[in-house]
Amino acid sequence: MVELECLAALDCLQWLRTGSRAAEVLNCSQSRVSRNAGKCQKSFRVNLRKSSSEWCLSGDGFLLGMERRVHQQYRWDTDRPLRLDCQNWLGGTYSPVLLDGWIKGNLDYLEGLRPLSLLRDRVIDAWLCSFPDHPRDPEFSCFQLCSTPGYLVVKPSHPLLDLGSSVSFNDVRRYPVAPWPAGVMPVLESTLGSMGLPMEDIRDAAAPSLPLADLQVGITSPLAFAGHRSGSVALPLTLPVVVGDVLVVRSDLAGHRRTLGLVDALLHHLRAVSLGLDDVHVFAEASVLR
Repeated sequence: MVELECLAALDCLQWLRTGSRAAEVLNCSQSRVSRNAGKCQKSFRVNLRKSSSEWCLSGDGFLLGMERRVHQQYRWDTDRPLRLDCQNWLGGTYSPVLLDGWIKGNLDYLEGLRPLSLLRDRVIDAWLCSFPDHPRDPEFSCFQLCSTPGYLVVKPSHPLLDLGSSVSFNDVRRYPVAPWPAGVMPVLESTLGSMGLPMEDIRDAAAPSLPLADLQVGITSPLAFAGHRSGSVALPLTLPVVVGDVLVVRSDLAGHRRTLGLVDALLHHLRAVSLGLDDVHVFAEASVLR
């Protein structure tokens, strides 16, 4: 067994990526974070190493995993702070919410593999991602919080805006969809592909003087657009696909009172921020996706 603060230092370094952010969350100095993380690595004979801006562990993590299980259960059952993070396009929706007993991370993950790995290893306790690209794994339970259509957005100088209300999907197909990292949202990407919306770098012949970035068409939701509408304009088209926000926790904690409390708090927040957004449907209570 190691002290709670030692394992917290190691886990927060992995989760938050920098000693300064870990020290901020743990309310201590960076040197203390480094010292405690080092003590934990020595105890479990593992090593932290930086890989593509992420701190990863090398070595046999079996005993560390057992210790994390004990520490996580202790944190959940004794009302210690729990750890929540989300994909970057959800950050604008959830960064303002005040959650009693929860610490929010950097809210900037572009992909889902890393945070799901942290959730699986019990480094973080909950993760917000997007429907329909939520994990389909019995190790996780997924609570759908809301559903919305997909929006198409462009820069104010985009040629599509010249078409006004007559713009169609055929017009949109002449322009590239703003890319995201491969594999982040495979279900949505497949839907776009079936609609003939290209993700490769193509340039519209009618606007050769515009940079490629100004010709791209972005995909967003009404909630994300409301939080980041500066610098973009929504086209009068709706994608024939349902998207939404999903809370993911480990299945062994899905029925815990703190999970249910978090679900209720997030639903309450969504009802408040979606006022006036007719395209957003917030569920009366979150249902577990099967």
